[in-house]
Amino acid sequence: MIDEKVKIKCTKCSQVFRERAQRIRNGFQTNCQHCNRLITFDVSSEDRNIRRALMSAKEIRATLEARPKAESVPQASAGDRSQF
Repeated sequence: MIDEKVKIKCTKCSQVFRERAQRIRNGFQTNCQHCNRLITFDVSSEDRNIRRALMSAKEIRATLEARPKAESVPQASAGDRSQF
């Protein structure tokens, strides 16, 4: 199972929070969940924490797109009739 969230370290309060990798792209903005500082994700940012989060999100998205679709959708077995 692949963790679909990226750890983000706020440069103001140094706390770590998590955000879905699908959302973190160039230009995405979110608030720190601890100090409420607005964080803008930009590839040209001098903040190493922002660049690291963008790279991690890109790697996770590539991994998620590369895995087979059958793996992402669990199939119910014929013997599993708990839903009836």
